[in-house]
Amino acid sequence: MSEISKYDLFIDELNALEKQIYYFLQKGSDLQEANQALNNRIVLLERENDTLKKKISEIEGKVSKSLFNGENIFGGENFNLEEKEALKNKISELIAKIDYHLRS
Repeated sequence: MSEISKYDLFIDELNALEKQIYYFLQKGSDLQEANQALNNRIVLLERENDTLKKKISEIEGKVSKSLFNGENIFGGENFNLEEKEALKNKISELIAKIDYHLRS
């Protein structure tokens, strides 16, 4: 009878090990999927970051060119005080968005 109980104990241990292996394989698969999703997100954010850097460079180029030529950036139009404040606020919001994207 002790042989049967040893056999049952051995089978129970094998079953427990099999369950643990299945659990670890499943967890490894889940982690691999999550890692791939994060890598895809990184690639997407890097592309977006590059696009934003190009836009910033273009804008800086236009600004420096217009300042160098002594032109008004906005085509020589004169703005009243309210329009200037609205424009300042809009520029501040855009700078904050760009800064947020660059930091992430």
